[in-house]
Amino acid sequence: MRELQIDLGELVMAFEDATWERTYYLDLETGQVVWITQETRWQLESIYEETYDPDSEEPVELTEVLQGSDLPDWQQEDLLEADRVERFYGSRYIGVPEADFHEGYRDMERFILTVQDERLQNRLWQAIQGRVAFRRFKDVLAGYYREEKRWYAFQDERIRGRILDWLSSEGIQPMEPAPPPAQELGLQEPTARERLLAEVLAFVRAAKKLSGVTRIALIGSLTTEEPDPKDADLLVTVTDDMDLTPLATLGRKLQGHAQSFARGGEVFLADPQGHYLGRTCPWKRCGPGIRISCDALHCGRRPYLHDDLETIRLDESLVVAPPIELWPQVVARVSVPGDVERELLLPLREDLGG
Repeated sequence: MRELQIDLGELVMAFEDATWERTYYLDLETGQVVWITQETRWQLESIYEETYDPDSEEPVELTEVLQGSDLPDWQQEDLLEADRVERFYGSRYIGVPEADFHEGYRDMERFILTVQDERLQNRLWQAIQGRVAFRRFKDVLAGYYREEKRWYAFQDERIRGRILDWLSSEGIQPMEPAPPPAQELGLQEPTARERLLAEVLAFVRAAKKLSGVTRIALIGSLTTEEPDPKDADLLVTVTDDMDLTPLATLGRKLQGHAQSFARGGEVFLADPQGHYLGRTCPWKRCGPGIRISCDALHCGRRPYLHDDLETIRLDESLVVAPPIELWPQVVARVSVPGDVERELLLPLREDLGG
C-alpha cells in the first residue's frame, strides 16, 4: 500500500459533488484534489486540435501557446492544470468516482432502522418514498435536532467508509494523522461557533480567488455574541457575467462541513449595483425541471443562482453596508466579537499583508 497525505474532507466533497459538468482527480504526488470543468476540457481539446502538427513527435507546450493570450490568468491556470491531468492521467492523477445514488438511498434506510422514536421512524419511511426522497427526508429530520445531528454523523461515516474502500482498491493508504484528543491536551472541544468561524475563513480564502467575486462579507448571527449560532451566513458580491459554478461548489462545501456538526451555511449573492440576487444553488445539478421542490423563480436562467426571492430577500441596506466586510478589505460596521476578530479578521488581515 502506498501512503499518501490526503485531506479526507476535500475528498468527501469531491465524491459527493462530481457530475458530468465537473470531474475531480486525486493527485498521487501531492494528495490534493483537483477539478476540471467540462467547459475547460472542451477548450483544451480545441487548443490541441489547432496546434496539432502531424510532422512533430512532440506536442506543443501549452505554456507557449498561452503566452500572449488574452485569456484571464485564472482561465490559463485552469487550462494548464487540465493539461497536466491529461498528460499524466493514470500515473500521477486518478479520477475520483461519483457518489452512488443508490448507496445514498440505502444509507437513509439503514439510518431509519436505528431511529428509536416510532412516530419519527414512520414519518421517515414515508418521506423516502417516491421522488425528491432526500429532500423530504432532510425536511422531516430538521424538526428533530438530536436525530438530525446523528444523521449527519452517520452519513459522514458511511461516505468516508466508501472513500477508504476506493482508496484501498487503488493501493493507497491515506495519512490523515488525528491530533491528540482535546481531553489529553487539557483543552475543550471546539464549539460550534469556533468551527463555523474556521469554515468561513476557509471559504473566504478560496472564494476570493474566483474571477468575478468582488466582495465577501459576513452577516447573520456570527457577527453578534450569539453563543450557539445555527449557521454561517456570507454575502458575496459578484459581477453580472460571473460563472457561479465554482462559487456554488464552495457554498455546498461550506454547508456540508457545517451540517457534519448539525449547523448550516448559506451564501447570499448581490450584484455590483447593490441589488440582492438570491443564494447559490444547493444542488450539484442545476436546471429547470430537475427537481420539483426547487423554489427558484427563474431556475436555470443563470446557472447556480437560486433566486427564491419569495422565500427570502435581504434588505437593501444590509446588501449595501453589511456588518463586517471580509474581502477585498476588512471593514467593520458593528462591534466585532472577540472570537471573530481573533479567528477570522486577524488571519484575513495577515493575508492582505496588513
